[in-house]
Amino acid sequence: MKIALCGYLGSGCTEVAEILASKFVLETYNTSSILASVKGFESSSISGEVDLDQVIKAKLNEILDRDNAIIEGRSAFMALDREDVIKIFLNTPLEYRIKHVAERRGISLEDAGEDVERSDEERNNLIERLFQKDCPDVTNYDFSINTKGKTFSKTADIIADIIKSL
Repeated sequence: MKIALCGYLGSGCTEVAEILASKFVLETYNTSSILASVKGFESSSISGEVDLDQVIKAKLNEILDRDNAIIEGRSAFMALDREDVIKIFLNTPLEYRIKHVAERRGISLEDAGEDVERSDEERNNLIERLFQKDCPDVTNYDFSINTKGKTFSKTADIIADIIKSL
């Protein structure tokens, strides 16, 4: 089983992925864990520059070619071109995402809003650059779930039920 749990910053991808990983006994990966596992950045360097997106995508493909896994957050978007991955988009209103990021990081709502705005723009640009697609377009995903008013556990239960029915 291979799942890409996509969503904008603050949508709950990390929390939902952790719950799903325990339900299905899967490894969870995100940008941070993928980068931590990459050795030999110098081989990816061209004139001293490293295209981190290509490094992450290559490592992600390596993981997905061999493992049952959940990829969550920013890196999950890099699996949009894979047919062997269940792609799920968690959609949450902006104000809920900002509040979640502020609480999780222990920062002000204003700082969280800036982080969310910056991250949203970066994720949109990533999808456009890699796939020439619009990030929130639901046709990019197998399923899209509005998580407003749902706990992370309830969202994970909904996803687990969908996956079990496939």
